[in-house]
Amino acid sequence: MWLLSLLAVSLLCALADALMPPGAVRKVGRLACGLVLAVTALSPVVRLDLGAGERWLEEYFAGLDSREEALREQVDRGIRPIIEEEYAAYIVDKAAQQGLSCSVRVTCEAGEDGLYLPVRVEVAGVRSQGERAAVAGILAELGVSEEGQIYEEREETP
Repeated sequence: MWLLSLLAVSLLCALADALMPPGAVRKVGRLACGLVLAVTALSPVVRLDLGAGERWLEEYFAGLDSREEALREQVDRGIRPIIEEEYAAYIVDKAAQQGLSCSVRVTCEAGEDGLYLPVRVEVAGVRSQGERAAVAGILAELGVSEEGQIYEEREETP
C-alpha cells in the first residue's frame, strides 16, 4: 500500500511539473511536490509502534534469562557428580597414604564464585579417634567444617 501511494504521488508530481509554467511558479510547485513526496515516503515511520518493539525485546531478554538458567542447571547436574567423585577419590587416596582404609561420600555445593566445594563428607571405616583425627585433617585442608564431617561405623565382614 505504501509503495502504491509513493508511486501515485511521484506520477502526480511529474504530471504537475510538466504542466507548470516556467519561473517562480515551477520552483514553488517543485518544492510542494518534494514535500508531499517526503511525507509520503516517511509515512510508515509515523505509524511505527515502538512500544511493540520494546515489549518484544523485553520478552526476548526474559526468555534468554530463563534459557540461561536452564542451561546452567543442566551443566550443574552433569558436573556436580563428577566433582563429588573426584573429591571422594582424593580423600580416600590421602587416607590410604596415611595407612587408613575408608570409604567416602561427598556432597558439594556451589560457592559464591560458582565453584563446587565439599560441604558434607560421610566417612565410613575409621574407628579410632586417631584415625578420625587424621581424616579430619584431610577434610580441613579441603575446607569442610566440623559440622559437615560425618563418621559412620562400618562393620567388618569376615
